[in-house]
Amino acid sequence: MSKSARLKRLKEERLENDEAFRKKEEKRRNASSKTVKKFLKKESIWLRLIKFIMILPFLYSGFFYGGITVISIFKKTINVETYVGTVILICLIGMLAAIILAFKRFYISSFGFSIVSVLVYFFITKKYFVDYATGKITEDGNINPQYKYMIWYYPILLLLLCSTVLMIIALVQIIRKKIKEKAKRDNAPTKSIIE
Repeated sequence: MSKSARLKRLKEERLENDEAFRKKEEKRRNASSKTVKKFLKKESIWLRLIKFIMILPFLYSGFFYGGITVISIFKKTINVETYVGTVILICLIGMLAAIILAFKRFYISSFGFSIVSVLVYFFITKKYFVDYATGKITEDGNINPQYKYMIWYYPILLLLLCSTVLMIIALVQIIRKKIKEKAKRDNAPTKSIIE
């Protein structure tokens, strides 16, 4: 075999290897882009808006006023037992988990976390702060109870409302998907009896 034929064969082998490598690389890129596209699947602007609305009451009523309340309870500036502060802190962590799950599109799990944490937080703050402050003010002879505690703690219910709406949307989507799959199975061609 001559030198030029050997070089030509070597060049062809390299081109084949390069082409095989290029195809393999292209296939890998397409696979990764498909998973990224699947992960970043377009979401409705309304779902994004609901998730954003979920963050606002958590930051205002949960993180800020709930955090101040927990710190005040642990520092003993508020005359409440420390287990109340611990329960409020656990509820705040549960609400944060609900928001994170909502952004990860686990709406049903997010609803579970939010209903437990928001309702416990709501009833604890209602009992130990809103009712207590209202009763104390009316005992002093003031007819109008002070609503600042209600303004501090009650907006957290908006987080539960948003989580409920997201869960309902998720359930409707699941039901629609099941109905489409069932219709597809029912309308699929069947094999002939004769065969």
